Amino acid sequence: MYGLPAMTRRTLLRLVGGSGLAVAAACAGDPPAGSSARTPTPGGPTGSPAPSPTSLTGLSTLLTAPLLRPGEPGYASNVGLYNPRFDTSPRPAAIAACRTPSDVVECVRFAAATGTALHLRSGGHSYGGWSSGPGLAVDVRPMSSVVLDRASQTVRIGAGARLAEVYEALGRGGAAIAAGSCPTVGLTGLALGGGVGVLSRAFGLTCDAIRSVQLVTADGTLREVDAGHQSDLFWALRGGGGGSFGAVTALTLAVRPAPTVHTFFLSWTEGVAADVLSAWQSWMVGRDAQLWSTCKVLAASTKGAVRAVIAGTWLGDRTDLEHQLAPLLRAVGAPPQGKNARTFSYAQAMQLEAGCLGQTAERCLTAAWEPAKRQPFAATSAILRQLLPEAGVSAAVAGAARALAVPGIVEGGVSFDALGGRVDDLAPSATAFVHRGALATVQYTATWQTAAAPTADPAPYDTYVRSQREAMLSWTGTAAYVNYADASLRDYGRAYWGANYARLGEIKRRYDPHDVFHFAQSVSGS
Repeated sequence: MYGLPAMTRRTLLRLVGGSGLAVAAACAGDPPAGSSARTPTPGGPTGSPAPSPTSLTGLSTLLTAPLLRPGEPGYASNVGLYNPRFDTSPRPAAIAACRTPSDVVECVRFAAATGTALHLRSGGHSYGGWSSGPGLAVDVRPMSSVVLDRASQTVRIGAGARLAEVYEALGRGGAAIAAGSCPTVGLTGLALGGGVGVLSRAFGLTCDAIRSVQLVTADGTLREVDAGHQSDLFWALRGGGGGSFGAVTALTLAVRPAPTVHTFFLSWTEGVAADVLSAWQSWMVGRDAQLWSTCKVLAASTKGAVRAVIAGTWLGDRTDLEHQLAPLLRAVGAPPQGKNARTFSYAQAMQLEAGCLGQTAERCLTAAWEPAKRQPFAATSAILRQLLPEAGVSAAVAGAARALAVPGIVEGGVSFDALGGRVDDLAPSATAFVHRGALATVQYTATWQTAAAPTADPAPYDTYVRSQREAMLSWTGTAAYVNYADASLRDYGRAYWGANYARLGEIKRRYDPHDVFHFAQSVSGS
């Protein structure tokens, strides 16, 4: 079929300064995933054969779009990932810019028949760079339709749709979902890993809204799975991470009426970061589910100091926002610049969150890929399940301050993004996302000089963020969030999914016994 002689086998932490809302989480979305049994390696399975030119020619005859190869028109403009640290990584032998589910079917069958490593890409934000690499890249961005069904109160979203496109379409229809911050993140990867964002406490995780998933499994079959059809696979796809169980081509999510969103932004300068973090975590416990917030402790090389930021959203009455904020401000004192609070429609708030207020989705996406916007970053994560004691708060602030000693760093620090609210309506075993009942996701981050990318060695920045995580283990434990994948995590299956990992392994064995969907931290069926 493929002409073979023989067949063989996530600027992150960008602050929308002064505008009223801080970015909820870094730009994560494409397939990260997890396993405990294998040593993380870049790209696909160790020893995977490179696809031959003849076999790729055979595959190209089965696709509805050109198969892009190095040196051909369109390859260079489609090969890059969002994080420029991966610009010098090994590149695919070919990119299939899939227009239809049948294109994805042919790519999966090709990979299974030839043993070619398969890299699934929606937005290109995989924190490990695993949506690219040697082998065949399956780019589903051409499949980006967003179709709202008001009768069923659902939306059908093509696997390649990015958040800016999703929010624009939903905003036009007066509908809403809870999802992430970065406009170029693929909705698919974000949702498959759980999906946290500024409306999570009010609406639940993005994966909680999924009603069905269309995907191609390892046997080359196009399936539509939901709670009544292959419910085990449906369970795994809601929080089990992207890229381990199949190549998703579309999702159906439940929508809600678009709310009015009130935003707030508070910033304190050097010297009070520990007081702010301590007050914030106590303040968020038991808060109304309509309130979401983030607390960031950041050190910027241009400032030469540590600052603390609290920002968030409120979906209740505008007049009640003051009442919600009052206990926090009594505990820590008003910020020097005062309180910046504004009111937006849902669509406007999501644009603001993405740094694209007043822009079309097309312009927002184009601008986000401009070289100046693609700042290289390093990140890792943790899960906060209980209040940090004084020593833990001090350690978090000291970790942020250490960024100032890292040469070339632009900004480093830690972000605590509140969970709780409707996220806790489901039990930890109800979906593959196990971190129900936690107080917050924790993300340690570092960005460095754009001018030095992509040739700058990321090792010092990786070391910095991972040392932050290590310093906090006494209080956070070893859990982590799969959409903030960290290739250095050895027991990542347990870190990402805890007690749910054993069930994920069973489902992996059932639907992908030959490990067609394999990458450095894919779920292992062995």
